[in-house]
Amino acid sequence: MTDLSAEPAADRADEARERVKQAAQRAHRNRSVRASARLGLLANGLVHALIGGTALGVANGGTGEADQLGALTAISTGPGGIVVLWLSTIALWGLALWQGTNAAFSVAPNRRVLVFRRSLNVGKALGFALLGLVTFAVALGARTGGSEVVREADAAIVESPVGLFLLLVVGTTVGIIGGGLVWRGVRRNFREELRYLWGPTKIVVLTLGVFGHVAKGVAFLVTGALLVAAAVFADSRWVGGLDAGLRYLLTLQSGPVLLNVVAAGLIAFGLYLVARAAFLRH
Repeated sequence: MTDLSAEPAADRADEARERVKQAAQRAHRNRSVRASARLGLLANGLVHALIGGTALGVANGGTGEADQLGALTAISTGPGGIVVLWLSTIALWGLALWQGTNAAFSVAPNRRVLVFRRSLNVGKALGFALLGLVTFAVALGARTGGSEVVREADAAIVESPVGLFLLLVVGTTVGIIGGGLVWRGVRRNFREELRYLWGPTKIVVLTLGVFGHVAKGVAFLVTGALLVAAAVFADSRWVGGLDAGLRYLLTLQSGPVLLNVVAAGLIAFGLYLVARAAFLRH
């Protein structure tokens, strides 16, 4: 016997999903949201260029933190830096909204691929939102509590079973993201983010995209591997973020050369983000 009461409920659920989808599409097309997305991409590009520049300095004997916090702190100390950080915070959150609502436009040949593409959009949106949160914290004047506090926190993490598990999860996730970036660069799948290009502009933008994605992917792979190693061997010396991953490259044979290449790639990724802002597809 057919349950007639289930049919109206299913219809209402379908209608609710359609309303949410339409609302997301309207937000995605909103001019203010789109403008904020462009500014967010520019801000993200600046951060990556600064990280790459700092890494170049480290590769050649310089100092500095080659990560997002270090780059944002450098911005804050420049002329008008605090204003730039506040504007970047708003723009990055706008970029997160734009990226998340892009999931409403996802199409795929089957449901599994559709779920993957929508999840990818949501994941990127969360990443932009997190960067916006870090930018907000730096704009408020947040700073790390010193190297000694950091070392104590790292030691506490590896001494806790929960901490080791979280390190393993985070390290694996970072490694997967890194592998995805390399694959995306090699396959040039990032072209879906751009409107149609031709001539020299296409060559330049695609070159920046390939080089930038692969270099950032390598940096993430190394960082993820260090976090996994820290979890497996319970060694706090390997706990760290992107800066630690980039500095580890220096310990390898031909390390300075490798770090110079990866650093240049991060700068290329920053320039690609600028190009993406200029040639935004949707």
